[in-house]
Amino acid sequence: MNAKIFLLLVVVISVWALAACNWTIGDCYPVGERTSGAGAGPGSEPRPVYTSAGSGDFGAEPPDGPHDGNERKIACNEWELEDEEERPSDSSERPTESPTSPQDPCPGFGDIAGDGATFLSCSDACSSKCPPPGMAPWVYVDFDPSDFTFVTTVNDPGTGKAGGWQVARVKLNFRKLTVPHTVKSWSCNFSIEMPLRTEMYGPIDADRAASLSEEITEEVANRMDYDLPQGIFCSRFIDQARATFKSKYKGLGARVTTP
Repeated sequence: MNAKIFLLLVVVISVWALAACNWTIGDCYPVGERTSGAGAGPGSEPRPVYTSAGSGDFGAEPPDGPHDGNERKIACNEWELEDEEERPSDSSERPTESPTSPQDPCPGFGDIAGDGATFLSCSDACSSKCPPPGMAPWVYVDFDPSDFTFVTTVNDPGTGKAGGWQVARVKLNFRKLTVPHTVKSWSCNFSIEMPLRTEMYGPIDADRAASLSEEITEEVANRMDYDLPQGIFCSRFIDQARATFKSKYKGLGARVTTP
């Protein structure tokens, strides 16, 4: 009988200890309402949320969730408060990246765009964005067929090996970008002329004439020296365009003239 009583007491004590570990002993306060330490309210006493019921008695059963329907978290253990102190209380305390960052004063090749041809020259500060030493300076060329509007000046009679005549008055824009300093822009004015019909190439309508002109001028612009003074640049550009038409399209009879 004594053994049975002893075993019963052991079981009762075990159940009692297990229940005590799962309940809260002492007072619990919302975070931020202690009288001292991190989270203490200024000049106010803590308001108990769950209170033990007398000396030595078990406290009230803890809530199901950490907030128990309240916006403030209930802290019954010191380690919970330490975790709260280490974490930012809201998103405003977290470091954020600046919505705007300083622009790179040295653009890369892909940053340069626009109609016409652009010659890129670089200062020492932006040398990493420029072509390696020994390579030709970088040139961006983007003319458009709409830059070459051909107008018929002599109608094609339809007789003979060739006939008719058309003219496009052209103004092409160029720019020289010196990284990271200035951009110099200029334009070259000239005319491109060619027959409406040729023996070697057949009929040349305005659209085909514009396509041929775009091809030749872009080819010439890619090999020009953009360090030349603007007046000399245009004069040489026109000469090179005239020579390229004659060498690449023999028998077309195209002309490149100054205004």
